[in-house]
Amino acid sequence: MEKSSNENLSQSFLAYLRERREDRGVMANLRSGLVEGRQRRAWPIIAAFNGIGEQHRNRVVRTVAGLYAAHPKEASQGNFGDTCRALLGEEERKKLAEGGEPGPISKRFLHLLAAQDGEIFDRVVSLALRAKTHNDGIPINYERLFWDLWAWEERSERVRERWARSFWAPRSEGGKL
Repeated sequence: MEKSSNENLSQSFLAYLRERREDRGVMANLRSGLVEGRQRRAWPIIAAFNGIGEQHRNRVVRTVAGLYAAHPKEASQGNFGDTCRALLGEEERKKLAEGGEPGPISKRFLHLLAAQDGEIFDRVVSLALRAKTHNDGIPINYERLFWDLWAWEERSERVRERWARSFWAPRSEGGKL
């Protein structure tokens, strides 16, 4: 697939998800795409977006569709590193700023970054579902996530670096550095 057709795929795919956001039946079937043994329930919907199969790009479609259906709170900026950073508690955030030992979220994030090939999908799902349950839910930039997962197979090091910069970069948060 050439770049413009990939862009059309992502645009039409995300537009479809946004349009069906309130359709509980569609969302339930898409969430099934995240569960081994129940993925076939999502096939009639994701077939139009090449989401059937175990090839990397099929799994990108299935994973993003399932995550969107489970947690449609969407961000327009940032990447998955920002989402994971927002999971940090005050104590872990302070330790990070001081260069201390990694806490539980930092360790899970390191585990995410160490993912090889298809391991990335389960690790992203785990942290994204955690983002859903955190306070009022942490929004996810699904467009960026789609492209980062799409690129993981060939350019995972670039994606890792981008996510790591977002997670660990010093920044002012609530007036504190």
